[in-house]
Amino acid sequence: MKKIVLFVAFSVLISCAPPAVKTTVLAPAKFHEASQLKEVTVLPFDGRYGKEFAAELEGVLAGVNIADKQYFTIVDRTRLDQVLNEMKFSQSGLVDADKAANIGKMVGAKGIYSGVITEARSVDQNYTEERSECAEKKDPKKLFSECIRWNKKNVNCTKRTATFSFTPKLIEVETSKVVYANNLSATAAAQGCQDSTTPLKTPAELIDQAKKTALVQLRQDVSPYYLTLQLRLMESTDGTTPDAARKLEQGMEYARASRLDRACELWGEARIASPNAPSVLYNLGICSEVTGDPQKALELYNSADRAIGRPDDMITAAMSRVRESIQKQKNLKEQMGK
Repeated sequence: MKKIVLFVAFSVLISCAPPAVKTTVLAPAKFHEASQLKEVTVLPFDGRYGKEFAAELEGVLAGVNIADKQYFTIVDRTRLDQVLNEMKFSQSGLVDADKAANIGKMVGAKGIYSGVITEARSVDQNYTEERSECAEKKDPKKLFSECIRWNKKNVNCTKRTATFSFTPKLIEVETSKVVYANNLSATAAAQGCQDSTTPLKTPAELIDQAKKTALVQLRQDVSPYYLTLQLRLMESTDGTTPDAARKLEQGMEYARASRLDRACELWGEARIASPNAPSVLYNLGICSEVTGDPQKALELYNSADRAIGRPDDMITAAMSRVRESIQKQKNLKEQMGK
């Protein structure tokens, strides 16, 4: 059966601890029913700049590409504007599910987004910071002379926090059913003082930054998205023969050099010599995850769990992770149309 969870890249993070494989996986949309409506349009949102925001949301949906294929088909904006003008809908009326669905039918959409912008504001908080400046130098004639007396002074500073919140709804045109609704919110902050060399970001800049973050949340709600994971490897030689221990350590060296392909080969050889070594089994489970076989990975993690003979946080986390991945495969398969 074709694997649905797609691991598209990996690298290895090196630290004092055992290396971790950093990999990217395609995860299903958080709201499965919403992801099935792929021919959509976006109505103006209630709230300040609601029409402009609808255009931004439309751009986000149009920009969703999975495996080099556009995920959503956006209904022609010109046709939508024409229908809205002909029907003389007020913006406040556009959030009604039945009316929105009627508009969707007229423009040929399967799903129609509407909603309300509930907050778009910035708040300043003033505070002071203490500075030290040289009041007297040992030799005033020298540019870099030692300072022998310092003065303290306070400078005025500002912390600026912006919040953007909105409540989107996705209405299925055929049934007038609201298949997705959520309260999404994000913040962005910046701070600066009167002696800062970099100017403080404006309220508009921070609101826009928060808005982009909130739109990312919606994108993950309604379409598949790429998720980066860090999978920690095991390097204990417990339960290995000398030959298997050597191959395990060689594999770790290759993993540290971002050669997981060769590392997995060496760990496979180590398993022949020591079939019940927990680290070998666990690392081979990582190899299966990275190559998109969570079912095989679960079998290996289960074997490692039995072999180690005690609870292990890394193995427990890995088993939980791949079980969740397996459960999500069906949704992802449907969302990708496979």
